[in-house]
Amino acid sequence: MSEPPRLSASPMPDFRNLGVMLRVLSLLTLLLLIDALLAEDGQQLWRLLQRAGQLVPGALLTLACLALFTPHLQRLRRPQPWIVLLTALAFGACQRWLTLGQDFNWGVPLVAALMAGLLLHYFRLRDQALAPALAEARLAALQSRIRPHFLFNSLNAAIALIRLKPPQAEMVLENLAELFRAQLADPGRDSTLGREIELTRMYLAIEQERLGERLRVAWDIDAPLDAGLPPLILQPLAENAVLHGVESCPDGGEIRIAARLRQGMLLLTLRNPRNAAGAPRQDGHRMALANLTERLSLFFDAEASVETEADDDGYRTVLRLPYRLARPGHPESFAE
Repeated sequence: MSEPPRLSASPMPDFRNLGVMLRVLSLLTLLLLIDALLAEDGQQLWRLLQRAGQLVPGALLTLACLALFTPHLQRLRRPQPWIVLLTALAFGACQRWLTLGQDFNWGVPLVAALMAGLLLHYFRLRDQALAPALAEARLAALQSRIRPHFLFNSLNAAIALIRLKPPQAEMVLENLAELFRAQLADPGRDSTLGREIELTRMYLAIEQERLGERLRVAWDIDAPLDAGLPPLILQPLAENAVLHGVESCPDGGEIRIAARLRQGMLLLTLRNPRNAAGAPRQDGHRMALANLTERLSLFFDAEASVETEADDDGYRTVLRLPYRLARPGHPESFAE
């Protein structure tokens, strides 16, 4: 039985995630608007401001506390009661501060605790609803990743090297086996930047034997290699760069891969040449990017993004991911 996904599934939502914070604040805003619309004296705006002054400080304090204690809460088997209690305490503290200890309204922290329970139930239902999407994303990834032409070209390259260069032929087959083992592994398990670079180097080494001097690669890595991220994020971009960039250029070209850590965000950049005719990319490239974007949204919600742009030198793809350490005990290899 495979272990549950570590980056995408948890007994509680990650309250450090921007998407989770926005959903909580959006619900609060919706409740405030409904409450203001129910006013019968025509003072909707005043009622909205009054309720916002009572509830917004408690919501912000709750989110701050939950974000602070998220690492500790995630270690608990049942963190939900503690989240509800922490919500009630935060709203109660704000209510006491706003009223200066006089005319304390117990209804505010009690309603806040109830809403926290309902929100936790919503996030649990959302995770259950996204589980099939994760499976579909995995299937789509496999369909787009295991390309017959890449398999046949790699095997043909290995066959051509067997007699002349046996060590290179062995390297091609070993790297090919490792890549397919990674593609067939549980997509919910943690990977690291170091592991993703390793898999990408394996893939590019295979293509180097086939394309020779037409393929040139430049690496610029200045980011922690223990950064946790979903598996098979970087290698598909390299494959698209070879397929839609280098191979389409008569003289080949250079693929430049960079990794940077900027203000808590991991930036992965890949640049590849434009084909000679300047023709648009094939549909397969857009499908692969769409699949990659969906996988990142499943793992990181609103905190991750994928950007592409074209210029005179070629195409550039930039992934922006939140920097998080990989969970202790994550597999360095996908072999079971």
